[in-house]
Order: sequence, then C-alpha cells, then structure tokens
Amino acid sequence: MSETGSRAALWAPRHSGWKLAHHLLPSFVLFAFLAGTGVYAALHASPVLATALVASALAVLLGVAAAFRRPAADRAAATEAVLTSTGQRAATLFPIFRTSAQWAAVVMGLAVVILVATVALGARLLIMHNYDPMVLIVLLTIFLLGVGVYVLNRGIRLARIAATAQEPGVYLTRSRIVLHSSRGPREIYWNDVAGIEATDPARRRPLGRRGPAWIVVHPRTAPNPGREKAGRMVILVHELTANPDLLLHTLEHYWTHAADRAELGTDEALVRVAKFRPGS
Repeated sequence: MSETGSRAALWAPRHSGWKLAHHLLPSFVLFAFLAGTGVYAALHASPVLATALVASALAVLLGVAAAFRRPAADRAAATEAVLTSTGQRAATLFPIFRTSAQWAAVVMGLAVVILVATVALGARLLIMHNYDPMVLIVLLTIFLLGVGVYVLNRGIRLARIAATAQEPGVYLTRSRIVLHSSRGPREIYWNDVAGIEATDPARRRPLGRRGPAWIVVHPRTAPNPGREKAGRMVILVHELTANPDLLLHTLEHYWTHAADRAELGTDEALVRVAKFRPGS
C-alpha cells in the first residue's frame, strides 16, 4: 500500500516531451506495420485485407492523437456537486479528460469496419478458397479480430465519457469516493476502504519511467467472498487531467483522517489539497 503522508512525486512530469513519446513508441511501430502492410495489400489487389489493415492503422493513429490532445498542464482540483446513490452531494473534484462524442463515434466506426472486413476476409480465404498455408490465414484473421474487438472496446469507453451528464472525474464527498470514468460510475464509502495503492496491472508495467498505471481503492469487504477485485475502485491514471500525485495524497489523507472529511466540497479542502503538491 502507498505510505500515508508521502510527498514523493510518482508521476511528474508526465504527458509531455520524451515521456509521452517514449510511452507511445509501441503505437508508432504498430502504426507503421499496419499502414505498410495495408498499402502492400492494396497494391497487390487485396482490397478486403487492405481495408482491415488500414482501418486498424487509423485506429492506432487516433489513439496517438488522443494522447497528444490531452492538455500538458494539470487541471486544478475544484468544488463540484455530484449525484450519488443517495442524492446530490458537494464534493472536491479531480477531473478526468472528456472525449468528444465525434471522436468516440469515429473510433467505433473504425472498429466496425475492421470487424466487417475481417469477417469477409476470413470467409473468403477459409471457406470460398483453399489458401495455403492455412495456419497463417487463421492467425491473421484472429489478429485482426482481436484488433477490431480492442478498438471497439476503446470506442465504448470513449462513448461512456462523452455521453455522461456528470463531469468525468474523481469526486471526494464527506461520506464516499465517487468515480465517473470510461469504466462507468463507481462509488465506495470511506468507512469501507481497506487501503489505497498506486500499482500496475498484473504482469504489466508501462513503458518508460511514467509511474504506476492505476490508483486502486481496495474495499474492506468484497461484494462476494473471494472476489475483492470485483469490488475495488480502479482509477486509470492516463485518463486524469488532474495531478495524480495530489489525488493519491488527498485520498490517503482523508482516508486516515476521518475528522477532516467534513471540509470536502468546500474551499477549505482546496486549500489543504494545494499543500499536498510534491516538493511543497
């Protein structure tokens, strides 16, 4: 678990310069591969395969562009009302980047193109013709289907953020933590929090010195025995436009200092949050 009261900066600087380019290096390589093979397929009279590959390349390019569209400067915490399961509450907000509905629609449209083209390609090569080697055809079909499903999932997540009426972000109220993100709305009461951790997904680490990918709020009791992961709140750091160091230190403080939660949703909380800035 993260050490309560720590002022070490885990994520600064981020989303700019070499940090950002280093993070996106695999995406640049994948884009070059997909675009190159797509052009090669088009030049060799394989329009269906070319369509799937070029659409996949465009989807990767949109992912890169989305990273560069993020503001380089962190947005400050603010006071905002949030609708909870028991009504509207005043809260201290750490904002998340809101994607436009048009951007989400383009991503989902590319996913549909990839999936349709891949199904057509698989039917043509596996059923209508006897192409060899068959193993390569099957692997190519599985790869493109995987790309299509991944892009569709990304589009759905972007659509969730674009369509929500509530400003996306992490809301800290006197009684609970509320999250509105690409994974949908979640909330957990302070009294049900067992720990707060800055971590990476299992068996995965982000490329470069970017800090942990997640801030995880663990529940004291899981909805079902043996399923703690189902009840935890996962905050995706790459979605935050707020400073993740400030968010982590703020979560740790109000979790361990119950008496101070009365100030959440007021200017007093904003003054306190400003003091958590690393290096201050």
